[in-house]
Amino acid sequence: MQQALEARPELARAAAELRAAKERVPQAEAWAEPMLEVGVQNDSFNKWNVGVMEMSWVSFMASQTFPFPGKTGLRAEVAQSEVKLSELVAERVRLSTIAEVRRGYLALQLVRDRRALLEKLITLNTRLVEVARVRSESGAGSQAEVLRAQVELGRVSQRRFQLQAEEQLQVQALNRLRHRPLDTAIQTSASPSTLPALLSFEQALTLAREHSPELLAARAGISRAQASAALARRSYFPDLSVSAGVMVRGRLDPMWTLTLGVPLPVFAGARQSRALAEADAQRDAATQGVEAVEQLLTLRAHQRAESLKALSAVWQSYAGGLLTQAETAAESTVAQYAIGRATFADVLGATSVSIAEVEASLQVLGDAWRLAIAQDELSPEEVATARAALSSPSTSSAPTGM
Repeated sequence: MQQALEARPELARAAAELRAAKERVPQAEAWAEPMLEVGVQNDSFNKWNVGVMEMSWVSFMASQTFPFPGKTGLRAEVAQSEVKLSELVAERVRLSTIAEVRRGYLALQLVRDRRALLEKLITLNTRLVEVARVRSESGAGSQAEVLRAQVELGRVSQRRFQLQAEEQLQVQALNRLRHRPLDTAIQTSASPSTLPALLSFEQALTLAREHSPELLAARAGISRAQASAALARRSYFPDLSVSAGVMVRGRLDPMWTLTLGVPLPVFAGARQSRALAEADAQRDAATQGVEAVEQLLTLRAHQRAESLKALSAVWQSYAGGLLTQAETAAESTVAQYAIGRATFADVLGATSVSIAEVEASLQVLGDAWRLAIAQDELSPEEVATARAALSSPSTSSAPTGM
């Protein structure tokens, strides 16, 4: 995860966009640039009359527009809201990166578990071929059973290539996240052996309301719309433009000028009032966005709780001995087949059931941990701290089996 957080270009892009948003705040606070003008007024087209004619001079003018009090602060507040939204975007990318790495690592662990399971199945089918051959040579079985066992062994062996490809795809996905050559080997620890203890519905919903970037962004949208509305209302008040200058007339006495000006809001109906209506619409949209995100967070918290409840019930059946029973039945059926007390079809059925149950248990384990990763995505650090204090009966030991 640390390698991905340091190397992922999406995070670097989000960080750059955040820096850009921060740079817009002082721009929003700044006044308009002052204006410096130099001009000449000459009372003739035929000769230079500066210093000769009273209405001929060289002028030096300076002007500055002073915004109405409060406008720059509101513009800065709107820009600061954009910074907050950019921070939440960067946080969402960070949390998504952590979750994506965890999901990819979990998928790699599970596919390697399935490969180990497949090797056991290949060993069992190899043994079955030998048993069928011995029975055929002794007259207790038929050549058809040998051929069927060989076909089954070949079919199972073909799955090895599929799992190898799936494993390589997961390795490549993780290497892409951490910006490593795609074929770089990744060592994994043992896959999880227990179900995760998810937070309760109330705990998960509280953390979601406090840390969900989507919900915080929706709330920040309300604040931005409110600041935009206040700025639109303040825009009805005119800015003040002040100009001052001196006219140099050579041998004659210099002249000076001072001008005050304000814009006339003759287009307020098309500009200021529309800006205020736009801000009000944005605030309504942001308010509805908050409601929508809260409903979605509540739904997901409920769904995770119900899903884990179902997965825990299934897991308890596996931990209660279902896998051991299936494995024992498969081994017993092979032994019975070797002495002629079971048919070849019985062997295939028993082994298929045993393998299917183990694969199903891995699926349950993976689904439960994906729920935990999705819950952790809201705030991995705080969720991990809260979860460490939990003691759940669903965290029983991993069932053993083929």
